[in-house]
Amino acid sequence: MSLGYADRLKPKKNLGGQLGAQEFHQDLEDIRKGVQELAGWVRDAKRVFVFTGAGISTACGIPDFRGPNGIWTLRKKGEPLPTNFTPFEYARPSFTHMAIAALVGAGKCPYVCSQNVDSLHLWSGVPRAALAELHGNCFAERCRGCGAEYARDFQMETVDFRPTGRRCSSPGCGGGVLVDNILDWDTPLPQDELDEAVKQAEEADVALVLGTSLQIQPANEIPVLTRDEGGKLVIVNLQKTPKDRRANLLLRARVDLAMALLMRELGMQVPPYIRTETLVVDHEVAAAAAAVSGPASGGAVYGLTVHVSSRHGRSCPLPIVESLEIVLQKEETDVQVKQEQGQQQQQQPGCGVKQEQQRQKEEDGQRRNGHGAAAGSGDGTEASGSGRGGAAWGPVSSGVLTVAPGACGGSSTGYSHCFSGLPAHVRRLRCSLRVRLVRYADADKREVLLSHTVDLGEALALAAPSSASSSTSGKAASKAAAGEQETGATVSVRHSFVSQRTDYDAGAVIDAFAANPPPVVLPEPPRKRQKKDPSPVPAPTRVSARRASRNSQRAGYSAADEAGAAGAEGSAGPSSGRSGELGEEAARTAAMVDGSGCGEELPSDSGDEGS
Repeated sequence: MSLGYADRLKPKKNLGGQLGAQEFHQDLEDIRKGVQELAGWVRDAKRVFVFTGAGISTACGIPDFRGPNGIWTLRKKGEPLPTNFTPFEYARPSFTHMAIAALVGAGKCPYVCSQNVDSLHLWSGVPRAALAELHGNCFAERCRGCGAEYARDFQMETVDFRPTGRRCSSPGCGGGVLVDNILDWDTPLPQDELDEAVKQAEEADVALVLGTSLQIQPANEIPVLTRDEGGKLVIVNLQKTPKDRRANLLLRARVDLAMALLMRELGMQVPPYIRTETLVVDHEVAAAAAAVSGPASGGAVYGLTVHVSSRHGRSCPLPIVESLEIVLQKEETDVQVKQEQGQQQQQQPGCGVKQEQQRQKEEDGQRRNGHGAAAGSGDGTEASGSGRGGAAWGPVSSGVLTVAPGACGGSSTGYSHCFSGLPAHVRRLRCSLRVRLVRYADADKREVLLSHTVDLGEALALAAPSSASSSTSGKAASKAAAGEQETGATVSVRHSFVSQRTDYDAGAVIDAFAANPPPVVLPEPPRKRQKKDPSPVPAPTRVSARRASRNSQRAGYSAADEAGAAGAEGSAGPSSGRSGELGEEAARTAAMVDGSGCGEELPSDSGDEGS
């Protein structure tokens, strides 16, 4: 599991279960035979219940908890934690995740019960309704009011159902408080999902346990219910589990290998994993009140603020984006170009077509010689030069934008840039985004170019101060005095693109294992409990008989007291000597029972009076 998630949990000394237990590996042929038997059970089964643990995510680069190199194991040993792990945000589902999704999609597995919080089951394609997340999900938040759940592409920063700072947008809810959906140590399991998991396990024909040591109660009792109801229990794990004796089949194998062999036996294809990102681009128009009527170049100017944010909201992180650049350029349709040319000819009635063409050639020559009105700006972008239709305006660039990185890389929030001084005649803009993704994206997808056209005509109409209204003009003047802008409408555009794609091949998984198999290490077979032969009763002796219990010890004290009393009275005859002998022997016996030579519980004068 992720180090960030582990650090957010409350400190606890007793973590439950055994840490760093030895891992075992079977021979490939033995694993094949076991999987063949499993495949037969799966074919005949109507319902397969899958129960997963952290072991299915280690192939994704996420460390587990209790393995030899697990988080809890290393911390207990005082050893440094791994640094080459994959953050939750960028992890890709393993072959096992996608194989489970294939079983779910085929209708063979109606329900999956997971102890993981990494959201990889959901990302693999398992529907939320078919998944119990007993320990929660680092990428989900839930409404306290209506219970609506929101799946995110960024991690929550808290655990134990604390407010995230966002509100519910479900219709009819009224904006309830959203909280994280992650359990802490002492948080009870979600009762609804626990009940459904128990029901599904009881109704299943096969319970397939993958990558868990089954040490945490009560979750570890769930898959055993399938066996109790007459089904098969199969455990695939490298370590021993407390439920091994109950299993119908034990496979000491990596879960990816076992599932690759199973998919091949069943003749099933594993779907590819495709991660899609969505960026929301908002264009906010504001008329510049300081220039309602422009200078010699003519026309009003306005400002345009471009926000690039997550589909979950402007304040939410964009974990996959490292940086981006926004480029604006004027875009005109053929109709607009003809209209502008006609307007120019009407403004210059004595100018024919040939004269206009000649004038355009002269202006082009001046531009090439560096004497035109559209001089280049110092950052390599063109300024908004000619006022005759503004044909020479753009492109302008925001430059490369970066923000503070998030906890696991990427950006901690969205990007924003304000373009000022745009001519009012520019109604259609070509907005391009040059997006740089984090290193966990595919190599051929790290540079993404997104482009769209936005028509700002309506927004400009709303943003421009109205000259017909004195109150509006007064408001514009006051805005100008304050150096502010008149806010207009917002135009939004959404972009979706693929950042990761992974194809899965069962043969490749099997061949990779066969090329470099781990040493075969098998646990000792469990010893059968033999009934012990009844041991012969030894013949009682005088000492053993008197040491049988504390009652006999107390009887010895009484005999010693009686003998001492008889000696004190000076009684003569055989009975007197016999009593003294019994008292002395009783004292010695009591001392042996007590384990000391003096017998602390005996009276201090008992030996004297027995002499």
